Amino acid sequence: MDRLPTKTITMRTPLCSLYLALFASLWPSLSPQAQDQNALDFDGIDDVVTVENGSAPIADASGFSLSCWLKPSDSGLGHNGIAGLRDEVEADFYLLRLDGTNSVEGRFRNSEGMAFTLVYTGLDFDSWQHLALVYNGSELLLYHNGVEVAFAAASGIITSTTGTFRVGGLVYNSDNFSFTGQLDEVGLWSIALSSEDVECLASSPMDETSAGLELYFDMDQGVAGGDNTAISTLTDQIGNTDGELQGFGLTGGSSNFVTGPVIGVAVEAPLCDGSTYVFNGQTLTTPGTYTATFTSSSGCDSTVVLVLFQGEVNTNVVQNGATLIATDATADWQWFQCDRSMYTLVPGATAQYYVATEVGSYAVQVTDGCVAMSDCYNVTSIGIEERELPLFTLAPVPATDVLNVELTRAARNAQLTVLDMTGREVLRRNLGSDRKARVDVSSLVPGGYFIRLQADGAARVARFVRE
Repeated sequence: MDRLPTKTITMRTPLCSLYLALFASLWPSLSPQAQDQNALDFDGIDDVVTVENGSAPIADASGFSLSCWLKPSDSGLGHNGIAGLRDEVEADFYLLRLDGTNSVEGRFRNSEGMAFTLVYTGLDFDSWQHLALVYNGSELLLYHNGVEVAFAAASGIITSTTGTFRVGGLVYNSDNFSFTGQLDEVGLWSIALSSEDVECLASSPMDETSAGLELYFDMDQGVAGGDNTAISTLTDQIGNTDGELQGFGLTGGSSNFVTGPVIGVAVEAPLCDGSTYVFNGQTLTTPGTYTATFTSSSGCDSTVVLVLFQGEVNTNVVQNGATLIATDATADWQWFQCDRSMYTLVPGATAQYYVATEVGSYAVQVTDGCVAMSDCYNVTSIGIEERELPLFTLAPVPATDVLNVELTRAARNAQLTVLDMTGREVLRRNLGSDRKARVDVSSLVPGGYFIRLQADGAARVARFVRE
């Protein structure tokens, strides 16, 4: 019988409207706290975690499961053992990345020597993802990011109590299949997880009180990227058997504890100067990472991870005569006229630049996550009304070597000035009474620029990009 893959929604992406609504409805049940999430980096040479007699917890069980988060490196040579048991005789239950490919092998060998093998060809290199291998007494199933991707009929049990459970490596005869990459949240169960259980594991941290969970390594030890040479064992959060760390340098950014994945719904928000951020009724005043757990409609204890960062707004303005340019090119802008401590909004002045139509003092309010007001800039002289200057078009946009400029009507003594994003003049061209001009911009460094047209005592500004 054909089996349809289980549908899942991966919650490790920015909060979408669906989850925003769900999150808001469940907000009263959340409890924020600081989070420290590490992973373990394996060098692909001799790094491995071993648990002696690791097969004992699943011996004689009618079903069992293996789960982990992994970030495999494309540089890994040979087979890469991810986690599990392997003796090729009577106790195999493991996950393995196959030599030089993005394929993962999941295998169960019962104590009668019968092997059942699954292969999935969808691993993603250098990105975090979730794997689970489940044996339920009649089938072997493989899941990737909570979705069933392979299955096969299987039977039998494991009776061995002396098999070594390994993380980051597997042994076959005299070959050590070492893993290159990072691993996190490794768990071994003495029961078969349901598809709903696996979906929960792919969207939220593991619950150490989970039924049947025998080994659980959350990797949250030491200091990410720091000196962890005093650590010799990997803590089993269940309290059954700690793993022995072998071959690790335990200092620096590799072969060591490193920053782990965000598991759950990741939300980033700025903390603006002089403001606070309310998270579940708690007023936060300092940047940091905070977590909250809620129960979704599927019964998962899903986690919301808030990364609160210090919001900064670039309010720098450069001035070229009556032309004012905000240097933050990715924000929203609103120009104001300054009058001592008062600000009067200039209607319709919402572009990155503003050409003053009267003498005065001007500032821009910049919105880029946070909102901030620039200093005031004095305009001491202007031309005639802006509406008397003809409009102009630019092509192609973006430009490469040549920018074609065309005025909608003729003007007297027209002059083009090209300014970089700091307001510095980088090119000048006299048009005279010509309506069309081909401007050579090949000498400009690729990036954003302003072109300022002055004629008949007035000025207009437009932005263009040089590729």
